[in-house]
Amino acid sequence: MKSILNFLGLNVLPFLINMLFATLSMNIKNKPESLSNSVFIFWHSKMLAGWRLFKDSNTAALVSQSSDGDILSNLLVKWNYKVIRGSSSKGGKEALFSLMENVSSGIPAAVTPDGPRGPANVIKNGVLVISLKCGAPLIPVRINYRHKIVLSKSWDRFEIPMPFSSCDVYFGEKYYYNTYLYNEELENFKSKLGSEMS
Repeated sequence: MKSILNFLGLNVLPFLINMLFATLSMNIKNKPESLSNSVFIFWHSKMLAGWRLFKDSNTAALVSQSSDGDILSNLLVKWNYKVIRGSSSKGGKEALFSLMENVSSGIPAAVTPDGPRGPANVIKNGVLVISLKCGAPLIPVRINYRHKIVLSKSWDRFEIPMPFSSCDVYFGEKYYYNTYLYNEELENFKSKLGSEMS
């Protein structure tokens, strides 16, 4: 049974997702003319549209080494991403270093900063480290589906847009994390970023 589900996830799901997005109306505002050397962040619950935004743009993506990550990785490879495998629980240090190498060379990165296991809508420090070490701006991306299905039992209340509906996307301003912040200042900085994604 597990092998059948894995086959469906790797082969059928990417086709269905492509078909879904062929029906959606994407309303995108404030997208930068150049994506290079930037780190784009969006919530894990919105990642279907988030990943789709950077299809065929040679973007680097950080994907966990879990079985769910295998399915996502397969999809992103089809969308011409540079996929880097790792997370805070496994292979995180090496993956973060690899992602920084890509950003430093001018390649944009797309990251779900609350993934892969949450807490939902809470930014982890990894993206701040990338900004600090690479001098790269963090650009929050707000994504709203007009009509959607919410998987209420998933940790992030994952959202799936309904076919033939609309998706509104707004790219926020550039934020630079260029010095270490602590305690309240750090939380305020992350809260500001998070508010622009919600």
